Amino acid sequence: MNVFYNLTIAQYWGLLLALCVLSLIILALLAVLRHESRHIRGPGHWLAAVALMMVGTGLAGVAVAQAQGVWVWMYAPASAIQLLGIGLFGEGLRRHQGLPSRAATVVMLSVLAMLVLLGLMASGRQYGAVSSMSLFAGLAWARFVWLSVRFRRPGYGAIRFGLVASGLFLLLGWTVRGVVLLHAGPTAWRELISLANIGLIFFSFIGAGMLGLLLVLLINFRLAERLRSMALRDALTGALNRRGFEERAARLVALSAQMGQSVTVLMLDIDHFKRVNDEHGHAVGDLVLKALAQLVHRAKRETDLFARLGGEEFCLVLPGTDVPGARVFAERLRHSFEVLEIDTGSRFLRCTMSIGVAYASAAMLQSKRVDLVDLLHQADEALYEAKRAGRNRLRFYASPEVVSSRLDSRLFATTGLSSGFGPSSLVWGDSSGVQ
Repeated sequence: MNVFYNLTIAQYWGLLLALCVLSLIILALLAVLRHESRHIRGPGHWLAAVALMMVGTGLAGVAVAQAQGVWVWMYAPASAIQLLGIGLFGEGLRRHQGLPSRAATVVMLSVLAMLVLLGLMASGRQYGAVSSMSLFAGLAWARFVWLSVRFRRPGYGAIRFGLVASGLFLLLGWTVRGVVLLHAGPTAWRELISLANIGLIFFSFIGAGMLGLLLVLLINFRLAERLRSMALRDALTGALNRRGFEERAARLVALSAQMGQSVTVLMLDIDHFKRVNDEHGHAVGDLVLKALAQLVHRAKRETDLFARLGGEEFCLVLPGTDVPGARVFAERLRHSFEVLEIDTGSRFLRCTMSIGVAYASAAMLQSKRVDLVDLLHQADEALYEAKRAGRNRLRFYASPEVVSSRLDSRLFATTGLSSGFGPSSLVWGDSSGVQ
């Protein structure tokens, strides 16, 4: 504690002024970021927390300094405002992770603490009230540290470590204050309250600076993630765009080969889509695209990749899916879209789609006899045959593995071109039974 004894009055007020300026800077930064990141949860809580902490700290400081009249009674509500601010820092972390809000609980606990402090002051134990605030604030920051430890986001390990460290510094500040007041006792606490607050301000300056910087970084990282996601996704349908697909699909196929999983690729194309645009307008065409995308999003697994490659053409990559499973999934998807009634605002519209399917086993992927480019080419060839065969149907590219399966041969299709499996003598088959 000797380091705090050696501080002059000028240094004390200088440190307090620096803390106020730092808080204002953090408040301004959070206000700007809050305006630019309304879709991100958490910044609103942090902005309110900083504002409440500043107001509560100022009012509590005046109440202790005046020590008479109505200002004395201001200490309890001012302390409750501070506790509410500390609690909102933790609530911001919870909301940032998508967890349900417990702000009501934080408000109730702050009010309860205020009632306890008012009770102590009403009984003439102002020392007890001032000392109890150190305990309450310490517990509030301990909760923040605990929530920071549980903050789990991939790639955010350094941020989590910093949040824990900043919370510990702020907890340490209130602990030092409480220890000094406890050492002083009810008879000498007024002489040592300035020393106690110096310790609090010193550690708060370090902790608040760290916390403010980390919260700003956290918001900026999330904004960068959103911008990256927007750059990799089609704005209309929410599916990956071509750039996002190329970036992720190659990794997925390589990972599937490494894990010994097969890969199936589906190419989807809405039938007569140009006619839809010509007869009903591009706005209705957009509704059709969104309807198909929503259907696929509901049907696909979390591990599947779904992309819009351009116009009305979409692609699905299904890891770990065999030929019969791919056939069931594709046929179910085709039928669901066929019977779907799309509300255009003035009428209900029904459309169909054609699907081309290509399959590669884990052995084929591991031996590099086929890769993603081959699968896309084969699925595209199968799609065009489905179009030539009358649309509103699916076709499989007739690779040796597909031919050797128990799939109905009427679903086979090949161009006779070499696409990683070698030339094939099979011809396009008719599958009029599969509509």
